Amino acid sequence: MKFTIAYGLVFMYVIAAIVFWGYSLQKASQKVYMLEKENVSLKNELHRTDAYNADLQKVEDGRIRRTRQYWGEGTTFLVLTLIASGIVYYAYYRQRQLSKLQQNFMLSVTHELKTPIAGIKLNMQTIEKRKLDEELQKKLVRSAIQETNRLNDLCNNILWATQIENKKLALYSEQVSLAELIEEEMEEFMVRHPQMQIQTNISKDIEPISGDCTWWKLILSNLIENARKYNEAGTPIVINLLKQREDILLQIADQGIGIPDEEKNKIFDKFYRSGDENTRKTGGTGLGLFLVKKILTLYKYDISVKNNSPKGSIFEIRICH
Repeated sequence: MKFTIAYGLVFMYVIAAIVFWGYSLQKASQKVYMLEKENVSLKNELHRTDAYNADLQKVEDGRIRRTRQYWGEGTTFLVLTLIASGIVYYAYYRQRQLSKLQQNFMLSVTHELKTPIAGIKLNMQTIEKRKLDEELQKKLVRSAIQETNRLNDLCNNILWATQIENKKLALYSEQVSLAELIEEEMEEFMVRHPQMQIQTNISKDIEPISGDCTWWKLILSNLIENARKYNEAGTPIVINLLKQREDILLQIADQGIGIPDEEKNKIFDKFYRSGDENTRKTGGTGLGLFLVKKILTLYKYDISVKNNSPKGSIFEIRICH
């Protein structure tokens, strides 16, 4: 806020200085014109000679030339000042946005780290301090392992996001069965979230695609996790894997709050999450969809998001052969 006020004051001062400079030059030019005209009059007392008229025309031409010069210089300087001011303010605005995103990221990462750590600690303390039957111990251990996997996924997302930005992400090519990966991811999510409902619609004629199994698991995991976070309780997440002419269409649909049109492109930006981190109810770091978009772009595949009916969102990946 302080920068904006100071910037506005400096900007208005510069504009006022340019206007005053132009006015002063024009006023000085007018004085020069009057002096030159008076000088011509003194040289030609009769004011009717051809020499007088020629000299007077030269004086008038000089005045017009100076006026055009001052207007040209002033306009050019004003335009350059406006452009420079716009660039400076845009850079400041982008820096503020980045700073806000990074602040939200730090808050979300802190929360995402503390939650599984607290869960693991509680489970281990329970096992240590109480005599539990074998089945309950196994349940607590499984829960601790799940929280450990959650931590591992978070660390991997941060690491891979850094590798992508530094252009050091390794892409391998192998035959990947999306149908099998969807089934595997669905089973993992059902183990971690027993109350979760997932419906699948997978065409039988889907052929394996060329890609990296690790990255496709990451893509599916992030998209399903995103749908789970925003989906309305008691409603299913729908995963479609369809053949559309020569293309393969992968759709993951939820029935949550949906995404405003003005945010549909922003959600794939690094660190971007709707709302403020201090008041947001859903977890996350703002890296999941960023990674999905970047990896698909490297494979030259398209991802888009559209509204679901009656509510929610549909993430759609088009795989062109």
